[in-house]
Amino acid sequence: MIYSVNHTTRYEFSGPVFLEPHILRLFPRCDGTQRIIEHQLEIVPAPAGFSRGLDLWGNSFALAWFEGLHSSLLIESYLGIKTLRDNPFDFYLPEGSTTLPISLGPHEREALGSSLKRMSGAGNNADLVSSTADSCLKSSQGDTLAFLASVNTWIAGNIQRVERSEPGIIDPLDLLRHGKGSCRDLAALFMDMCRVCGIPSRLVSGYQEGDPEVYEAELHAWAEVYLPGAGWRGYDPTHGLAASDRHIPLAAAPEPENTMPVSGTYRGTDITSQIRHRVTMAADPAQPQGLT
Repeated sequence: MIYSVNHTTRYEFSGPVFLEPHILRLFPRCDGTQRIIEHQLEIVPAPAGFSRGLDLWGNSFALAWFEGLHSSLLIESYLGIKTLRDNPFDFYLPEGSTTLPISLGPHEREALGSSLKRMSGAGNNADLVSSTADSCLKSSQGDTLAFLASVNTWIAGNIQRVERSEPGIIDPLDLLRHGKGSCRDLAALFMDMCRVCGIPSRLVSGYQEGDPEVYEAELHAWAEVYLPGAGWRGYDPTHGLAASDRHIPLAAAPEPENTMPVSGTYRGTDITSQIRHRVTMAADPAQPQGLT
């Protein structure tokens, strides 16, 4: 699939502020699952400095820093991209990974330590997250892929997805108790249930096609799990789907705060701020449209 995506983030301040350095994670992965056709980034006011780098998890990011006082900040990203993974199950699991617990080598286990740490504040075998994961484990008879499908569909069918503007992640234990949360909250619950059963997981931020008839889209979050022989594979518990060529990942990390597309602070006295996001996404455009 070929997609055209415009993502605009606008901050409005009640008075002039000094913008501290901002980290931008708006650069899609370019790997065997997708290929960037075109990418443009516009920042207003223009940064005094701008640098690119790779973070600990291989995500491409930029650091922008500013001079002077400003009453607004506009960050607009245009992306033309071709997604390549039409089959999310195009892999072979080696012996030791087809059933749970999966077999991880010592170097894998050491490197994936943060991807195995429980998300829930409860973090014990008696909590509700553990018992729910155990129920999915029993229903799948310990089969790795069946377990992942069971968790994915259980969350999609039992947790209501709602819009939530507050920052951060709802504790998976609280999410199970209250039964509703944002896409990032559902992804964190999926991650925690996987970690209960020894499957490394991480959060992904990016875009998802959703309803192709709806031009106005939104930033989306889902999860990836690490499977020996397959690598990182995506699961979207908001929709109960395995991630394929309808998903466009920007950044992935075991800690959700390290996937935020834009993060930064400002300095000002008695200043309030408002943030607005707008994402438009079109499939198979006749030609890239560029920034508006």
